[in-house]
Amino acid sequence: MFKKRYIFETQRTKILRYLQNIVFISLVSIILYAIMSLIFVLIARNYNQETEKTFYNRSPDLIVVFTGDSGRIPLAVQLAKKYKQSNIFITGVYSKNSVDSLLRPLKIDEEIDTNLLTIDYLARNTVENVISTLRHLRERKGNKKIIVISHDYHVMRIKLIFNKLMEADDDYQLYFYSVESDFDNMRNIKIVAKEVYKWIRTYGFLMLWSPE
Repeated sequence: MFKKRYIFETQRTKILRYLQNIVFISLVSIILYAIMSLIFVLIARNYNQETEKTFYNRSPDLIVVFTGDSGRIPLAVQLAKKYKQSNIFITGVYSKNSVDSLLRPLKIDEEIDTNLLTIDYLARNTVENVISTLRHLRERKGNKKIIVISHDYHVMRIKLIFNKLMEADDDYQLYFYSVESDFDNMRNIKIVAKEVYKWIRTYGFLMLWSPE
């Protein structure tokens, strides 16, 4: 397909061959991109199962929520009740929100001690979410087993950043639990496709990153 078919090739056949090559490469790229998107989601959902097995009849030391799309904070509250763990860290919160405004719609009862909930207003993106989380962990010793909550399409990028920014003496065990996206909604399909691009871009950025 990529080589010319004739010794003497006309301009027309040459253009057609180039177009065929472009179409072929584009189709292969789209298929590979779609497969990568699917893998991201499947891995994240498998992490959900692993986290449930790990914390069967035991509690995490801390639940971390990366804000963004809806459903993440309610999921954190659900897990906090399930594991009887009120120690929650929410990173990337809009400056006008407070603990009360975030939790009021969820009708929190006495199962959760809101005094143990910490909010981070500084993080503006996923890299800063990870930096804020690591800072929180380093300042408050004793939190070793951590559940990190986001959406299924977001988990792989979060994990990538943690792996890069964690130091040798950061002996935290990270477990991921994600909100499962509804892919009957075209918006979510677009988000996953965009997230793969963000993962690739972040990978390149982190290769040049120097935490110092």
